[in-house]
Amino acid sequence: MKTMQGKMFSAFGWVVLLAIIPIAYSSYYYSAKVIERNATSYISDRIQGVNGNLQSMVEEVDNIAKAIVIRDVIHQSLLSRKEAPTIEWFQEKKEVEEFLGSMIAFKNYVQQITVIGRDDTVFYTGNRIGNSEFTASLWENPRIRENKRHLLYDPSGNGRILLVRPVLSGGEMIGLCIVHFDPNLFKQVYDIEPLSETVVSVIDESGNIIYDSRSERIHTQLQDKETLALLAGAVPGEWKSSKIDMEGQSYLAVQTRSQYTGWSTIVMVPLRVLLSEVNGIKLQTLTLAIAVLIAVLLISHVLSRQIAKNIKRLHSAMKLVREGHMNARPRIRNEDEIGQLSEMFVSMMDHLQELLHTVKTQERQRREAEYRALQAQIKPHFLYNTLNTIKYLARIQHAPNIEEISGSLIELMRFAIDPKREMIPVREELKQVEHYVRIQRYKFLDRIAVNINAEEEALDCLIPKLIVQPIVENAMNHGLGALDREGTVSIRIYCDASKLLKLSVTDDGIGMQPELLQAISTNAARAESDSAGGIGLSNIRERLQLAFGEPYGLTVYSQAGAFTTVEITIPQVRKVRSDVVESYSG
Repeated sequence: MKTMQGKMFSAFGWVVLLAIIPIAYSSYYYSAKVIERNATSYISDRIQGVNGNLQSMVEEVDNIAKAIVIRDVIHQSLLSRKEAPTIEWFQEKKEVEEFLGSMIAFKNYVQQITVIGRDDTVFYTGNRIGNSEFTASLWENPRIRENKRHLLYDPSGNGRILLVRPVLSGGEMIGLCIVHFDPNLFKQVYDIEPLSETVVSVIDESGNIIYDSRSERIHTQLQDKETLALLAGAVPGEWKSSKIDMEGQSYLAVQTRSQYTGWSTIVMVPLRVLLSEVNGIKLQTLTLAIAVLIAVLLISHVLSRQIAKNIKRLHSAMKLVREGHMNARPRIRNEDEIGQLSEMFVSMMDHLQELLHTVKTQERQRREAEYRALQAQIKPHFLYNTLNTIKYLARIQHAPNIEEISGSLIELMRFAIDPKREMIPVREELKQVEHYVRIQRYKFLDRIAVNINAEEEALDCLIPKLIVQPIVENAMNHGLGALDREGTVSIRIYCDASKLLKLSVTDDGIGMQPELLQAISTNAARAESDSAGGIGLSNIRERLQLAFGEPYGLTVYSQAGAFTTVEITIPQVRKVRSDVVESYSG
């Protein structure tokens, strides 16, 4: 959007969206996490309760089996040689089975107790059940001979849970005590579905499904890769939860392995069912967010329209100004930022009109000055051509001194009137000093010596032209000109360690009185210097500060009757810098 109103409208919308989306997402995410955590805690507690109940039942049954395997009547019957169907055999069988019946009285979770001997001797309560092949395999299992409880699952037939204890006599197994649990026991015990469509599975150590809420899976071998992966690495007595995908659905699976039975219990709750209430909260949050967004967008539309109205007025006024209507002004009376901006625009336009008037006046004056400069331009050229004529006449009349003076003056004039070069190397400035000294030598009859000491490194540094020569001129005319004795002007140029260029001109002339030195330091002597027709020290100082900045310039040291030193300090410049040239020439 290009308009301010559109940008504000869009900005409000994005701000609200960026605020609502994280809030809605975090609300849904943390609500889902809390529900999953609570469901995991609830399911694990239920599983632990079920395992505890099952453990109590198994312990009771194991105590019954212990009482049976140590009973004398059981040992005597298994070792008896009475043959059926004698009366003694019948009485013995009746006594044993009555004893077994009394052991399971009021134990509705026990379906039958069977005692089996090696020679096909069998004692049982009720109707005989069980698989003879499975029973025969128990005799061949060496683990069964250990005098302890064996909780087994018989997958044959309808599948049964058995508790087996060996009957030992003299360290030799003479029989087996087998307790058959009621098949409906596990459905009653593991009926812990906390929500609809919850899947509960009980799996033994061999991967057999002992119980499953999906009845068609009972008595089968576990084949699901997801469930097998969940069982891998299970630690008895600890539970863990994870999310798995099975049959096109996502489940929250809670798994634990009983330390007592070694069986694993897995409860899987569909996330779709578990988070149904959270999804309702999510829908409500999205509805509320959309309502808030619409309300904010409406409010932002009204506000942005009000703000944009004054901006459009200001824009229209600026457009009129661009088209040339300099008197156009916006009519805005607000005291807000837009009103302040409007006042600044009005003030700026008033000032601009004043500047335009001033510029027009200055432009007219500049054209007049250029016309006068064109008229005066012929004068230095006329003088330059005249000096060339004098130099030519001195040469043909064999007057070398006049030729030398006129030649040096020609070089000085050509150098001074060249408008193309404002910054020159130090070596060229020193050449102009030499030309000037040649001329002054005839005036002072060689009683003033000029010594130049310049480092080679400093000769290529750039300085504004006509900086050193005027200082030498002042030293010769004002410092040494009034003396009857010989004098010396020393020029020293060098680069210091702080990357600054130092130029100093020292004469051993009359020096300066403190009042004059103070006046020069404060630029009070500028009018006097300029009125004498030369370039004053104040002029040099201003040109140096114009070229290099306020910290740089010149300093004067003097003592009356002894010496005067003018020292220039400027940065080292070895190539023409556009900012220096512009500031110097502008």
